Amino acid sequence: MRFTLLFLLCLVYSSCNTESAERAATEEDPSEASVAAAQQQMERIQEKNDRPVHDKEVLKAMLPEKLLGMDREKSSSNSMGAGGFVIATATATYTDQATDERKITVTISDGMGGNMANMDMVNSFTMDSEEGTKSTKTLQIDGHKAIRTFDSASMSGSLAVVFDQSVVQIEGRQLRNMAELEDAYDELDLDEL
Repeated sequence: MRFTLLFLLCLVYSSCNTESAERAATEEDPSEASVAAAQQQMERIQEKNDRPVHDKEVLKAMLPEKLLGMDREKSSSNSMGAGGFVIATATATYTDQATDERKITVTISDGMGGNMANMDMVNSFTMDSEEGTKSTKTLQIDGHKAIRTFDSASMSGSLAVVFDQSVVQIEGRQLRNMAELEDAYDELDLDEL
């Protein structure tokens, strides 16, 4: 859902055509200038990508049948594009059949990542905080910036790993321990990212 909202926002910004962008540059209309600047930023992001955006089926193939011994319950994938900006995602949910409460959801998004606007700031950002049973920490995983959140009371958390043009998001519920987030990441074959 978050990726769809991000895409829709990008779609709104990139819906301006070249003629409007040129007109915005010569006129003093701030809204047209903003749209033109956003469109140019999206084009620069796509130009930074080292490779074409993976097809949704390639991303879906990266999601294994089993993860941490849990069967894949469901999966989905989609691809969207407009104004030269393309994003593809694949999601799978894994459920522990013994309890039906322990779940992990993995989402792989391609076409965005470290090349996104302001990601330089995120990549230089570090955090290590605890508040009650909740913690948030930035990490380096396989040379990539990652952000891990965990709540030891609910044994739930998330891990987001930011690649140059991809993001891998792992969300877990009723986990045995916080390390299961990284263990799930380690079981994924992400060489193509």
